[in-house]
Amino acid sequence: MKKLLLLIIALMAYSGTFAQNQRKISGVVLDEKSTALPFANVLLLQVSDSTLSFAITSDLDGKFQFENVLNNSYFLRISMVGFDDFYSPKFVINEANPTFELQPIKLGLQTTKLNEVKVVAKKPFIEQQLDKTVLNVENSIVGSGNTALEILEKAPGVVIDRQNDQLKLKNKNGVIVMIDGRKNYMSNEALMQYLTNMSSDNIATIEIITNPSSKYDASGNSGIINIKLKKNTAYGTNGSLNLAGGKVYMPNAPVDRLWRASSNLSLNHRNEKWNIYGNGGTSRYSFYSDNKIIRNSTYEGVETNFNQYSQRAGNGISINGKIGADYYVNKKTTLGLMADFNRNAGKMNSDGETIINDLTKNVQTSLIPLAERKDQNYNYSANANIKHNFNEKGKEVTFDIDYSGFSSTATQNFNNQYYNNENVNISELIQLQKTPTSIDIFASKIDFTLPFENKVKLEFGAKTSYVKTDNDFLFQVQNDGIWGTDYGKTNHFVYKENVNAAYMNFGKSWEKINFQTGFRLEQTNSEGNSITLNKIVKRNYLSLFPTLFLNQELNKNNSLRYSYSRRVDRPNYHQLNPFLFFIDPYTYEEGNAFLKPQFTDNLELTYTYKGAYSLSIGHSVTHQNMFQVLFQNDTTKSTYQTTINLDKTDNYSANLSFPITVAKFWSMQNNVSFYRQSYQDPNLSGAALNVNVWAGNFYTANNLTFNNNWSAEVSMWYNSKNLYGIIRSLKPQYAVNLGVQKSIFDKKAKLKFNVNDLFQTSYFNGAVKYQNIDLSIHNRWASRRATLSFTYNFGNQNVKSARRRSTATEEFKRRAGGNEN
Repeated sequence: MKKLLLLIIALMAYSGTFAQNQRKISGVVLDEKSTALPFANVLLLQVSDSTLSFAITSDLDGKFQFENVLNNSYFLRISMVGFDDFYSPKFVINEANPTFELQPIKLGLQTTKLNEVKVVAKKPFIEQQLDKTVLNVENSIVGSGNTALEILEKAPGVVIDRQNDQLKLKNKNGVIVMIDGRKNYMSNEALMQYLTNMSSDNIATIEIITNPSSKYDASGNSGIINIKLKKNTAYGTNGSLNLAGGKVYMPNAPVDRLWRASSNLSLNHRNEKWNIYGNGGTSRYSFYSDNKIIRNSTYEGVETNFNQYSQRAGNGISINGKIGADYYVNKKTTLGLMADFNRNAGKMNSDGETIINDLTKNVQTSLIPLAERKDQNYNYSANANIKHNFNEKGKEVTFDIDYSGFSSTATQNFNNQYYNNENVNISELIQLQKTPTSIDIFASKIDFTLPFENKVKLEFGAKTSYVKTDNDFLFQVQNDGIWGTDYGKTNHFVYKENVNAAYMNFGKSWEKINFQTGFRLEQTNSEGNSITLNKIVKRNYLSLFPTLFLNQELNKNNSLRYSYSRRVDRPNYHQLNPFLFFIDPYTYEEGNAFLKPQFTDNLELTYTYKGAYSLSIGHSVTHQNMFQVLFQNDTTKSTYQTTINLDKTDNYSANLSFPITVAKFWSMQNNVSFYRQSYQDPNLSGAALNVNVWAGNFYTANNLTFNNNWSAEVSMWYNSKNLYGIIRSLKPQYAVNLGVQKSIFDKKAKLKFNVNDLFQTSYFNGAVKYQNIDLSIHNRWASRRATLSFTYNFGNQNVKSARRRSTATEEFKRRAGGNEN
């Protein structure tokens, strides 16, 4: 690794030195008062045919500079919203005149008469709208040549948690990611890889919605990220091929098995009436983690110490495919069909040792737990959609009907051997667990949009859904070679849920104020039936989710946004499954079949300066907060983790996002967050819980662009010590990541090499001291890994993209997958 780091640093130093010996064009842009004008668009055009050679924006001092310019005759075009365009006289760059510096350029205010001239303005990269923050990636200089994940790193309030493969908004998990309004059913890791492989050249805008309007499902604690793809204009065929491979570097881990590889092919064909698209891929994934737990138990005068170590390693093969078609009946009506499929087969092995010390009797025993797990999962879905535009003013209706299905089978074998202090085998416990699961989801929805005069818009719609999950868990124990059912751990659980919803939004715009309010009404009917325990829990409730947004433009450079929304998070089906996942006989995880949904009220104020710097302050209160906690059974001396409903959680947050341009080839994007989190419950393990913590995190990304299509990135994230209910982290977590990229084959392909968590500092140390629980935790995972990837785009890259839509079952597929971002 040291040699790799030195090689990359040497490459950067060489490229930086070379970048200084090039032809340059520079200048400064001023407004009508001779004040520096930042973020003006500066285009370098060739005199012969007005071909664009380079495009940049002026910095905070109004300055700009083009480097590595070829010999030619040029002129500049400079534009800024609210100002007249400026065209410079032509000038020549050659050996005799390698540099050219323009005199200060003063832009005049734009003056137009109503109903005579229509001004089309170029939007800033970061734009604060009424109910969302919008990143205008299309045609943006700062957004060009990146991946979707790199663009999101530049977004206010977004934190990329790479060690856990998570996206966070305002320091909260639960982000829903959508592509053209359609949520994606992906694991956290697959989603991050998908965003890494997506080129920003295919993106028009990215919408960041921390307080979604009533049109969206009320689910999602922290908000929505909606990536809207470009709507291209040409017909034909295009595609892309992605190949990647990587390996984990981690001491004491079976690194010979911890390698990854993936391949994916996407195709799209468009003619006048049809748009047919599809993709398919396969991947080999792997994972590793180890845990060290030291805990003490005192019960009826007996004091026992447990020193537990366990490690888990696994791998598997995933195959996925999607096919869809849009039929354009006429200019106003479009019909669509889509189907996708995913199969995943994997295995996991775990081992370790638990040393048990009876401190009262001074007796020591040990446990050697061995486990093997094999699983196979199938996911499949189908969607039919119709969209009709009544006119060009935005009056439209859409209708979706969906089905999604999930099935999985998993078998886990346990072989637990017990030894005395003389290392003599004194007993054994052999167990078998089978966990078949099936989920069926049906849903349909309809949405109307009605624009009126005087900048008034009305939206309304309805949605209905039905979900059934069937989990039949069998747990067996072997005695004298004969298998017998352990009825205390066996359970057949069936869950049914029906949600009916209706919503309405009203919006009105004035010269400097935009206003929107709405509500969503959701009726939920659920039934949890433990057939084994003969226990049925029924819930029927009606919930109202109001929203309110107000956007105020103070002046050209300053704006404020006020927002409020009420949200709900229902348990995902993984949390509801009453399964037992064992590390060893003394440590396991248990589902909660009777977990209740949580409700959150979000209030937020955001200040934006010059469309690039933002400061937001927020407060959220969550009732019946779904939270993972630890319990200890003193009788069996076992510790288990499950999800329960805490009475209340308070979150106060502040987030600052700001860019810095260090040099022409070096830019930084920074994000700093602070928050105060408190947890309250009147009776948690027989005592009242009332704890709070001040914590923070930051992320910084350094992007370096060199000549000959080379680029590099060095980034770092840092999370301070924190508190998660009764679990307290004892050390900060942080990581340094770096990578280099080379564009090849006339920029149709990219070759990229990166290393995550270079110094392997991303691991967790924590402790719990609450009631009868006294333990410490040390957890590591395969965070340091090197990856080499190759992407090649072929065909007509201006093909119109497939029409995307938000299907009716996406929220339920997310819950089925347990995709808690």
